[in-house]
Amino acid sequence: GVLPMSGDVRPGGRECELFNDHIFCELRALAQVPDDFVNSGWNLEELTHGGGKGGTLMARIGNSYIVKELSKADHASLLQLTASYGQHVRSGETLLCPMYLHFRDTPSGRSFFAMRNSSGSGPFSALYDLKGCADDKLLEEDGEPIRVVRKRIWNVGMWVSHRNWSKERVLYHEGKRKARTCEIVLPAEQRAWCLKSMARDTEWLAQQRIMDYSLLVAVTAGSSADVSSVGSSGSSASPAGQKPIVYKDEEGQDVAVYLSIIDILQRWTMGKCAARVLKCAEWDQPTIPPAMYARRFHQHFTDHLVELPWHIGGASEPAADAQGPGGAPTGDELVKVDLAPSEATTNAPAVAEQERDLVADCQPRDQLEHEEVVLDT
Repeated sequence: GVLPMSGDVRPGGRECELFNDHIFCELRALAQVPDDFVNSGWNLEELTHGGGKGGTLMARIGNSYIVKELSKADHASLLQLTASYGQHVRSGETLLCPMYLHFRDTPSGRSFFAMRNSSGSGPFSALYDLKGCADDKLLEEDGEPIRVVRKRIWNVGMWVSHRNWSKERVLYHEGKRKARTCEIVLPAEQRAWCLKSMARDTEWLAQQRIMDYSLLVAVTAGSSADVSSVGSSGSSASPAGQKPIVYKDEEGQDVAVYLSIIDILQRWTMGKCAARVLKCAEWDQPTIPPAMYARRFHQHFTDHLVELPWHIGGASEPAADAQGPGGAPTGDELVKVDLAPSEATTNAPAVAEQERDLVADCQPRDQLEHEEVVLDT
């Protein structure tokens, strides 16, 4: 899947190697994303930490795209996933964050991928990273970012008493509590579409032995709601931009909700088995086998995606003619569903059997040095 440097693709104006670009080229064409979308608007010197546990370096290209650096493990995972990912997003509705390019910067040898910005431009009334477990986070509230302050095992004073917590730690902890119980309000048809798409996505992720992914939820309201990118029918004015679900709240204000499944490159490995053993004292931990993770993920959002409780006056809904990766159809094209938890992964028995075999064979020493074990809440 390695291709020579393309004259049209020069990320940051630099030479590169492309990976599986015959697939990503089709995805770009489907979303009407130009091949040169990464050529300008960013450079390697402007990379910043994305805020995740791994401290992933990333850069934004305007409000539409994000370039993220890949670890060796994530680079290998994306190489293996691309063919199946391309087929999955082309063949049905999906909440997976659209990816458009996988490349290696030739001068530095560093690997990257480019994806759509799935959260709009902000500021956000609320921005969540949700997994349906104790690792849920509130990233921003009322336009104010929430700084991550973890209670590391070596910070003994933070474990002994809350009095030793800084203001930032208190805000982070309260944000996690809000994230764990938050309800995401959607019109009934869009809720049904989201759950149906999520069931399809989590089935695919379990088949690929992927876990530890998140639902990124961005909510803007009032004057901050990004209704400028939504046409009269609710479709995005730019196919390159993520399509929000837009409606009016009970006070008549516009509300825009962005939903996208992100971080889909973490495979279940022997090291993850070891991490699960070390985290056995943690309740509701994120490190569980893929089929279990998929079932829990879908069930959590079946419970926490709730129908809009009031009459919608003039709600904007994504149009059926604006389909494609990231676009949600509405109207007659939508089928209301009430998915049982077991339907989230139709091949769950086969996948679960594979997981039992892998878990039985796992030894904590294997690949442990490659895993980040965070004994924290």
